[in-house]
Amino acid sequence: MIKINRNSIGIRWTVLLLMLVFGIVFVNGCAQESEEKSTGAEKEAIADVSEKKELTAREAYQLAQIESVDWASDAILVDISNFWGTSLADGRSVRWKLEFNSTSMEKELEVHISRGKILQTMEEKLKKREAITGEWVDTPKAIEIAQEYFAAKPIKNYWFGITSKEGIATWYIMCKYEEGVPTWVHINALTGELIKTREDY
Repeated sequence: MIKINRNSIGIRWTVLLLMLVFGIVFVNGCAQESEEKSTGAEKEAIADVSEKKELTAREAYQLAQIESVDWASDAILVDISNFWGTSLADGRSVRWKLEFNSTSMEKELEVHISRGKILQTMEEKLKKREAITGEWVDTPKAIEIAQEYFAAKPIKNYWFGITSKEGIATWYIMCKYEEGVPTWVHINALTGELIKTREDY
């Protein structure tokens, strides 16, 4: 007669069960660690931006986009501009205003950014405008292109604005001189190509 060692079988089942539990815990731990690393990297990127006082348009967008998604899941970017007297010659600015539209809420969100942080947000009536999409050039590159068309005289300040019309995202860069009529330079925000220049207030 074959004798069955019940203690031996019990030990084997216990070992198998412990291995199974350990495996599940290990897999879950790896997944959680991966997620934490990803989230941590995103937070570090935002932290790097928020530590700066003067931001490019894209850096300002990185901050405002988080606010817009919390506001409405269908929020789309429709306008970026800086405030007068806050820009630098390298395309950065101390203050920015970014506008997002939500068709589901039928409202518009303004996000004001000052010195690398969100200063305030405001809801406004919806103004139907096209979304700014694609990999648009940032303000340092836009100002580099525009400077070729500015007059050779003392410059007081710059203004940056981007919108989309008929599917074309356009940078509008105004150069205000110490004296005389400002120069406007319109640039295709996706290709960096000049659209036109004009002298106007």
